[in-house]
Amino acid sequence: MGNRILERYILKRFIRAFLLTLIAFLFIYIITNLFEHIGYFIDRKANTLEIIGYYLLFSPEIVVRLMPLSILLGVYFSLGILTRHNEVLAIRGLGISPLEILKPIFIYGFLISIVVLAFNLSFVPRTGHLLKEFKRTRIDKVKGTRKAYGRNINYITKEGWIIKINTLRGEKISDVNLFKYQKGRMVFRIYAKRGEWKDIFWLLEDVHKRTFNEGGSLTYEFKESEKSDVIKVTPAELAKSTLDPLNLSFTELLRYAERLELSGQLNQRERVELYGRISYPLMGFIILFFGCPLALEMKRRGLIFGFGLGILASFTFWGIIQLFKELGIKGALPPYLSVIIPDLLFLSLGFYLLLKSKPL
Repeated sequence: MGNRILERYILKRFIRAFLLTLIAFLFIYIITNLFEHIGYFIDRKANTLEIIGYYLLFSPEIVVRLMPLSILLGVYFSLGILTRHNEVLAIRGLGISPLEILKPIFIYGFLISIVVLAFNLSFVPRTGHLLKEFKRTRIDKVKGTRKAYGRNINYITKEGWIIKINTLRGEKISDVNLFKYQKGRMVFRIYAKRGEWKDIFWLLEDVHKRTFNEGGSLTYEFKESEKSDVIKVTPAELAKSTLDPLNLSFTELLRYAERLELSGQLNQRERVELYGRISYPLMGFIILFFGCPLALEMKRRGLIFGFGLGILASFTFWGIIQLFKELGIKGALPPYLSVIIPDLLFLSLGFYLLLKSKPL
């Protein structure tokens, strides 16, 4: 019973410190961003409610970014203050080991990371899309809807066809290019000057079809109009393909990356983003291995030193994550390694500090 009371006491302090830190940094981030973009909002005559709506939709992405820092400083302020006030010493006097003291923080730190992981995989991409649409219609005051309009559309079919469309207006498309690659070599190319959606299929007009044979010869065919066997999606689905891949859900981004690979195109950026959506939220748990030894040193180092070190560590971690992310995007590292290596580095450092720490 005593241990449960102690766990609740430590957990209450940790959760409170974590939430206060998260709210404080969220407020600072939004205020800073607002002052950076105040001229933009004034130029577009955005009212107060529109600005509030903009930042409400922006907040989920900011929360995910700030989560590791908030967990680090949350454990620092909660556990560190207990150490500074000799409460950890008193707890140890009751025969309770440091591992038992840290257990509730690690358990709930892990649970927070799992919740943020689920949040980042599904909710954040959707709010990102809503934010983009809100900015377009409510802030920039652009009339009309994206469902019936799109420019520079790129779409990849399950069969590996690359579809490039210059303009989509309602149920009509113009300047349509269809490509098919095999083993890095173009084997088919179809160009149509225009096309129209006929309820269940696309009718292309002024169609030029080219087949590139293995021997280097070319087969050419022209048709005034033709039912397309390649474009099998509706106008709304084509318009949706103009979304930023970063605003796609995890499963949508996975399918998009697979289609890029199937068509013979590079998909490092999409793969890095895909794996990063899993690895980054888990950094909140991994950083506990660094934060707990730091907090237990608070009595020796002092509040200001520990706070500054925590901020420095967070920005260092962020910089390393971005460095390896770029290495993955550029192809210097496999995408999965570019997101796993920072986690393993931080986890190894955390274990080392935890084993070397002298709590009392």
